[in-house]
Amino acid sequence: LTDVDDAILPETGDFTLDLSRPIEWVMTCPLMQLTLVLMGGAKIPEYRRYVMPLFSVVILTFGFSSTIMPNIPLKLLCYACGVLLFCTMVFFNRVQIIEYSSGYEGLLSGDSEFRKATLLLISTWFPFPAWFVMSPEGFGIIDNVLIIQVGWAFLN
Repeated sequence: LTDVDDAILPETGDFTLDLSRPIEWVMTCPLMQLTLVLMGGAKIPEYRRYVMPLFSVVILTFGFSSTIMPNIPLKLLCYACGVLLFCTMVFFNRVQIIEYSSGYEGLLSGDSEFRKATLLLISTWFPFPAWFVMSPEGFGIIDNVLIIQVGWAFLN
C-alpha cells in the first residue's frame, strides 16, 4: 500500500522487501513468549520474563540479517544461528511445560492448557523460515512476487 517501508534487495534482482513485516514480528513474537511465562505463574522462574522474549528478538534479528546479507554463505550463517537459537528457545519452552506441570507433562505428553498454548506457539514459528528459504529474501526458489506476497499475507 505504501512505499515508505520498502527496501530494495539488489542481489535478488531488485526484489522489494516490506520492512514493516519484520518490525511487526519483533513487536509481537516476544510478547507471545512473555505471555507464556506469565501464564505459567510462579512455577516459571522470573528471569524467563526477560530471556524468552529476548530469544524471539535475537532469532528475528538473525532472520532479518539473513535477508540483507549480500551472499549465500553469510545468509546461511545467519539462518543457521537463528535456527540454533530457535532450538534453544524450544528447549526452554519444553522446560517450562515440565516446570508448570511439576514434571507430569512434556512436549509429547500432557493435556494442560499451558502445554497446548506452548505447542501452538512453537508450531506457528515453523512456516516462516520455510517460506523465507523459498522467497527471494532467502534463497530465491520462488521468484513470483505475487505468490511471495500472498504467502507472507497468509502467514501473517
